[in-house]
Amino acid sequence: MSWMEDQLFEKWHGLDCSGFIDRHELETSYSSALAHSRAYQAVTCVAIRELLDEARKTGIVFDHFIDLGSGKGKACFYAAAKYRFRRLIGVEFSAPLVRAAERNIMKFGVDNICFVNADAAGFSLPAGDNLVYLFNPFGEAILLEFLKNNMDKFRRSRSIIAYANDKHRLCLAKAGFVTLFRNQDSQSSLHQYPSH
Repeated sequence: MSWMEDQLFEKWHGLDCSGFIDRHELETSYSSALAHSRAYQAVTCVAIRELLDEARKTGIVFDHFIDLGSGKGKACFYAAAKYRFRRLIGVEFSAPLVRAAERNIMKFGVDNICFVNADAAGFSLPAGDNLVYLFNPFGEAILLEFLKNNMDKFRRSRSIIAYANDKHRLCLAKAGFVTLFRNQDSQSSLHQYPSH
C-alpha cells in the first residue's frame, strides 16, 4: 500500500518524482562525485515520514530541512506539506534532476523551497538548527567530506542527520555522532553530534 500513498501524494500535488536512473546515466559536471553516487530513485512517503516523526519527538524546532542528494525533490515537498520549516533546501549534483525539481516547485506553489546544483561534499550548512536528510545518495567518501566541512556547525547547533537506508551510519559514529533512533527493519536512523 506504500506505493499507493506515493502515487496519491505526487498526483495530488502535480509532481513528477518517479522513475529510476542508474548512476552511470546521471548527468553531472561534478565528475569526481559521480564515482561515489547512487542511482536516482525517489524516497517513499513512509520512509521520510518515519524519520520526520522521530525528529519531531526530539523537541527541536528546526530552521531548515536540507536534503542531500535531493533528486527531483520529493523529500523536500513531502516535508513542506506535512511539517514546518522556515526554509527547505535540496542539494543535487545532477543539473537535469535539479531542473526537474524546479519544474515541480512551480506545480507545488511554495516559495520556501530551493534546489542547489552542488556536490554535497562541499555544501556548507546554513546557520541554525538543521534537519539534514539523506536517502543513501552517495558513498562513504562524500559523507565523510560533508561531515568534515560542517563539523563546526554540527558542534554549535542542535542539527540532526536523518538517514534513510543508512548504509554508512558507522561513519557518523566514528565522527562522534550519537544515534538517537534506529529502525533496523527500515534501516532508518537519526544522529546528532553531542552538545558540549
